[in-house]
Amino acid sequence: MSENKYLVVGASGVTGGAVARHLASRGLAVTALSRSGPRRVDTSDQQVLRGDLSVAGGIAEGALAGVTHVVYAGYVEGASHAETTALNAEMVVHLLDALDRDGAEVEHFQLIGGGKSYGEHLGPYRTPAKETDRRLLGPILYNPQEDAIWEWAARRDAVWTILRPDGVIGFGARSPMNILSGVAAYAMLSKRENAPLRFPGSWGAWRALHQATDARILARAVEWAYGAQTARNQVFNVTNGDHFRWVHLWPVIAEFFDMPFDEPQPMELEAHMLGRDADWADLVLERGLRQPAFDQFVSWPFVQGWWRTDYDMVQSTIKIRQAGFADCIDSHQSFIDHLTALRDDRFIN
Repeated sequence: MSENKYLVVGASGVTGGAVARHLASRGLAVTALSRSGPRRVDTSDQQVLRGDLSVAGGIAEGALAGVTHVVYAGYVEGASHAETTALNAEMVVHLLDALDRDGAEVEHFQLIGGGKSYGEHLGPYRTPAKETDRRLLGPILYNPQEDAIWEWAARRDAVWTILRPDGVIGFGARSPMNILSGVAAYAMLSKRENAPLRFPGSWGAWRALHQATDARILARAVEWAYGAQTARNQVFNVTNGDHFRWVHLWPVIAEFFDMPFDEPQPMELEAHMLGRDADWADLVLERGLRQPAFDQFVSWPFVQGWWRTDYDMVQSTIKIRQAGFADCIDSHQSFIDHLTALRDDRFIN
């Protein structure tokens, strides 16, 4: 194990950051790759590598020599889903080319996928979604990435694993596509104006069955997959192991922020939050927080999209449990744990 070298791509994000920290905490040699470098925590136990996979040759030659295990959690946003799919597929290909260029003898490549493989972003879908479900007509974000990895792994005689979390709960500084940041920012602005905490999404989303994946659970699943024979060349859904409804979670969030809550008030959240940068900056100054700029902390289109999802979001986790990974957490507790961590780190109050 001491000779293995673990490359985590997208290490400044919510998912990649959690994976890099967990693997490093296990005494593994971790190289954390991102365009800007990890921001939130001390990375003295990781080798930080800056590189840009959006362009060919965006990683310094020789930087990937010796890599034996890869976790790919990189992501860039395009102007449309089709553009996003194409950009992210190109990034995976650039990484595979760089690994070949540097002669890295990769034993196991893991891709962090997600619920888009089942079309949950398109509308109501077949639930509970299973790994054996047939593909949908593209563009589907993860399909070309999977195809490239499968072809490359077969050529290199390497093992692959695809993990499909959904709604990852965690935090990464300047990773605004994060429901946790949206919950915190919305609650703090409401409290500052003496407004009760009102759910701003649709009435359907208020009662629909949703799911999440704690970043710590996902990180442990990555570690498990590297050592489990049952994870070789397999696709697994990974969630907290339960489901939740906002109608039940909302009072828990209100209690955390010491706020009253009231019945939902559906709104155009993205439009409603325009021009609030100065309000956020004032709040940060008043409370002595160590917050990045408003648009670097939360992406309102992302939050609005989740809070408008008025259909069930349910992925089956039977396959991964039968394969030997059974870690789980209550989703209410997951939200509170991570909000508490944000408060302890002075990102929120």
